[in-house]
Amino acid sequence: MINIKFLDRVILLALLFFIFIFSSMASADDGDRYIDVIFTEGTSRDLLGTAIVRGKDIWVPADILSNLGLPLAKGPNGKGFLIDVKEPAKVFGIKELERLAGRSIALYFPSMDNEGTSYFNVTGLEQLTGIAADETNTGLELKRITVNTLLNRQNPDNASLKNNRITIAWAHITRDNPDLGAEERIDGLDVISPTWFNLTDGSGNMANRASSAYVEAAREKGYRIWPLVSNGFSKENTSRFFNDTAAVNIFIARLLCYSKLYGFDGINIDFENVDTADRDKYVRFVSLLSGYLKGQGLVSSVDVHVPGNSNLSRSHDRAALSKHVDYVILMAYDEHWRTSPRAGSVASMPWVERAVQKTIEEGIPPAKLILGVPFYMRKWEETPAGQGKVKVKGSTLTMAESDSIISQRGLSPVWLSDKGQYFYSYLSDGKTYKVWVENRDSIKTKLSILDKYSLAGVAGWRKGHETPDVWDTIRTVVKNE
Repeated sequence: MINIKFLDRVILLALLFFIFIFSSMASADDGDRYIDVIFTEGTSRDLLGTAIVRGKDIWVPADILSNLGLPLAKGPNGKGFLIDVKEPAKVFGIKELERLAGRSIALYFPSMDNEGTSYFNVTGLEQLTGIAADETNTGLELKRITVNTLLNRQNPDNASLKNNRITIAWAHITRDNPDLGAEERIDGLDVISPTWFNLTDGSGNMANRASSAYVEAAREKGYRIWPLVSNGFSKENTSRFFNDTAAVNIFIARLLCYSKLYGFDGINIDFENVDTADRDKYVRFVSLLSGYLKGQGLVSSVDVHVPGNSNLSRSHDRAALSKHVDYVILMAYDEHWRTSPRAGSVASMPWVERAVQKTIEEGIPPAKLILGVPFYMRKWEETPAGQGKVKVKGSTLTMAESDSIISQRGLSPVWLSDKGQYFYSYLSDGKTYKVWVENRDSIKTKLSILDKYSLAGVAGWRKGHETPDVWDTIRTVVKNE
């Protein structure tokens, strides 16, 4: 019998895979500023063109940088740029790169296209490009600088995380990075995990959407950065990748280079839709990667499905994975998935607690286990289909969107003590709409599991879907503040 839930997840992951591949190219935005590019060398100053400033990211026309000697090559399918770095072990100060990558490594960087011109983000990459960019009253001044090594980037200090509960928010980024510096600081948040990296083929190539300005803003707010790296959710590419030692080595090498270049604190590994036949190979890959991350002082974490009978769940050997990483994040949501034939909660309290219990029973140490909770819910539309049948359609709601529905329709949600959340429904145009609510109260109920099972912390999917009062609850319950 075909597992409909599994097929739905595969289709969704496949769509996300193509989004990841083709959305690494930014585009001009209404909030951008345009400034003159001036190249200064000695006493000469030449006006070369126009740059685009978005937040603290500075995008310079690629042809200007190429004329200044930066060897930019077009990325796969004409998207983004590749920079071939010679002697990466010396450049990044990581001796292991010589064995993993050899004498050179091609690194991918995103591009911005505007009116036929491709732009490269120079912010924070001076020691790789050899070009410094400073915004002055007269424009953006570019200068050539002497580059020796990147050793001035110190290894991250993660000591304060030990023996403390951790709070994480995944930031879903498929193209443009938001201006994190312009956002209010979230009290109680320890780690942001932006979805910046993913495998794009079976040869170890990866997309990169990272931003030095984003990392700098995170530092200023006291956050750590553990970027998420995925397999692009392609089962075929992942199988080819696991069976190619050179591909695995170059993939790990690229992650080490990016981690040093941008100054990450850790890496969050999120390989989904893995073939069950590759279950052990996934464990082997995580053991290799986490070993190299540890050597650079980086925290390693892996996202896992809840124990169950689906192929998605069986592809994760949670107990074996836990032996090689610092943290295991249990994705305890999608109890009822988007195309479920029945309406229901995305994460009812009994279902979440059973998932935690089973995960611990499999052998995952509670001190390594982080509970993943949803900052979203689903609005279920039920349409009569005749003969007593009902057609069900689900769509994602943020917490603010749900609050808006409640306010506009004057609804009074009912607390379901057996589910640990509120519920409301209403009629419109002959259809019934149902919502099992995720808000501060449902999150607070789920957080009680942390004490009960001595878990390591909580992670929320995804940043921006929650209302601010959720963080008040997390800070109170998790941080005891």
